[in-house]
Amino acid sequence: MASETSDFHPINRRERHSPQERRAQIASEASTLIAKYGSYGFSMQTLADAVRLTLPGLRHYVKNREELLALVIQTFYDDSVDSIYVRIPGQDDANDKGMLSLPRSLRLIVERNTARPQLVTVFMRLAIEAEDPNHPAHEFYAKRHHTVITNLMAHSWRVPEPYQDPQRLRDLIVTAFFAMDGVQIQAMTNPDESLTQLWNRADGILFPSPMWDGYR
Repeated sequence: MASETSDFHPINRRERHSPQERRAQIASEASTLIAKYGSYGFSMQTLADAVRLTLPGLRHYVKNREELLALVIQTFYDDSVDSIYVRIPGQDDANDKGMLSLPRSLRLIVERNTARPQLVTVFMRLAIEAEDPNHPAHEFYAKRHHTVITNLMAHSWRVPEPYQDPQRLRDLIVTAFFAMDGVQIQAMTNPDESLTQLWNRADGILFPSPMWDGYR
């Protein structure tokens, strides 16, 4: 006689998640769809199916596409991408004066982004779409440049003497920021070199030897 124990699993049993877990799941599945199809290239029903919710169930968490994109940005970018420039990687390597290596910190950002190519794809795709003032992500990207540069300039960097001048340092950081965005776009379309390989090329131009040999 078959055992009437916990081996039985109802076919359509609904998965139970806390609201926070469900929102994280929705953001994750949405980022996958955005990476493939863009912000408007998939239906809300497709997303509902991906997270095993009915359409009304999905709208309990995100009422429309605008709220969905805001959730994706809040989940992955407010707390993950641009905050990298607030919580700078490489702080464990600061010298006894608390000064950081700019080339090393930027390299660690690239390594972190290399490990999550889908999020980089989503971020760059949204950046292009957000040029439209009516796009839900427009304000986020419009403020991004100022936020990133301000946060980077707020840190103490050990740099060669010419870059101890605040304006020259700012110019270098702005150029490195632009280069990183460009490298990320190239990595999405260049089949021959990885993001890390492309950044190594930029690093050699931005921080050339012998000037930067003692500052890495």
